[in-house]
Amino acid sequence: MQSALFLALSLCCAPIWAQHAPDRPAPDLKADDSALGMIVGPTDTWSLTDLQLRDLTLYWDNDGTLPRIGQDTDRFYTNGVGIELSFDPRFTDELAAKLAPSNEWTRPRFGVGLAIKQLIFTSSDITDPNPPIDDHPYSGYLYFAFSFQRADADKRDHFELDLGVVGERSQGEMIQKFIHNAFPNQDDPQGWATQTANELAINFTYERTWKSRQAQVQGIEFEMLPALGFDLGNVSTRAKGRITLRVGHNLPDDFGFASLLGIKDHTVGANEWGEGDFSFYLYATMGVDAVARDLFLDGNTFATSRSVSSEPFVAQASVGVVTRYKSLYFGWSQTYQTENFESQPSGQAWGSIVLGYSYAF
Repeated sequence: MQSALFLALSLCCAPIWAQHAPDRPAPDLKADDSALGMIVGPTDTWSLTDLQLRDLTLYWDNDGTLPRIGQDTDRFYTNGVGIELSFDPRFTDELAAKLAPSNEWTRPRFGVGLAIKQLIFTSSDITDPNPPIDDHPYSGYLYFAFSFQRADADKRDHFELDLGVVGERSQGEMIQKFIHNAFPNQDDPQGWATQTANELAINFTYERTWKSRQAQVQGIEFEMLPALGFDLGNVSTRAKGRITLRVGHNLPDDFGFASLLGIKDHTVGANEWGEGDFSFYLYATMGVDAVARDLFLDGNTFATSRSVSSEPFVAQASVGVVTRYKSLYFGWSQTYQTENFESQPSGQAWGSIVLGYSYAF
């Protein structure tokens, strides 16, 4: 895992270093070089060094403490943290035309994302060293998320590959115990001996999001963002549907705000955030998942572990607020989810905080 982390950080830093590298003089081509160009291919090629940093985003989800105001629980999906970098790939015109054909995309833009995230799941009573077998299994999930996006004024496609590990090597137990020991009057988690077994995790996500025409009433802007997608892999296999309504001032030219369990729009940066230095909006999202597999409930794929019977349909609703001043943006939201396993006594809620900085070039 340390080697993978070093590789990911190297990929993150390479385009940043490349931005500050001095311009190299163009080679002195001679008349005979045209024949050489026909042999080796066109000189207008693309490489990873063409990536330009757009955004840095930090995520924190929790079902108690600060993100979820007025509640203090530790159960089910109890904590999530992440850091994500967004890049402008600056594709050549030829490559851009292949990735977004002109008969389907009008003035397309592109984005690339790289993130590292950790999710933690526990039973309903973390003081019980041997939770009931019909309670939510303990589990941690640590993974890298690699994503590619293409978008125009009306729609966006998101492609994502997640690579990581579930189980003890995800360091979920270490992180939760460290946080609880750092603050007074916190219960010591006791049930981690029952967590899911170590397993390599591979998951693919696709989502198409559409954007309605923007409406205005007395200077207040309205917009709707429906989305359909799916997850496929040994962590999560499901179909997903969402619709988001947002209302505010100076709505950004993106496809919705970022969230740890959702999608960050990598195709826009500070230069595409509309007029003025300030924007503000409220949003509400409703969605339903049709679940075929959830490793955190159904247990390990290749090993024996605790499991519960997952619900085939899970609904979610989120409300939140987003504000931006120049290149700094902040978001806070509350998410409510119906029961996602049969013996779950009630639904769940958690809060989310997102803080980011967008680089302008």
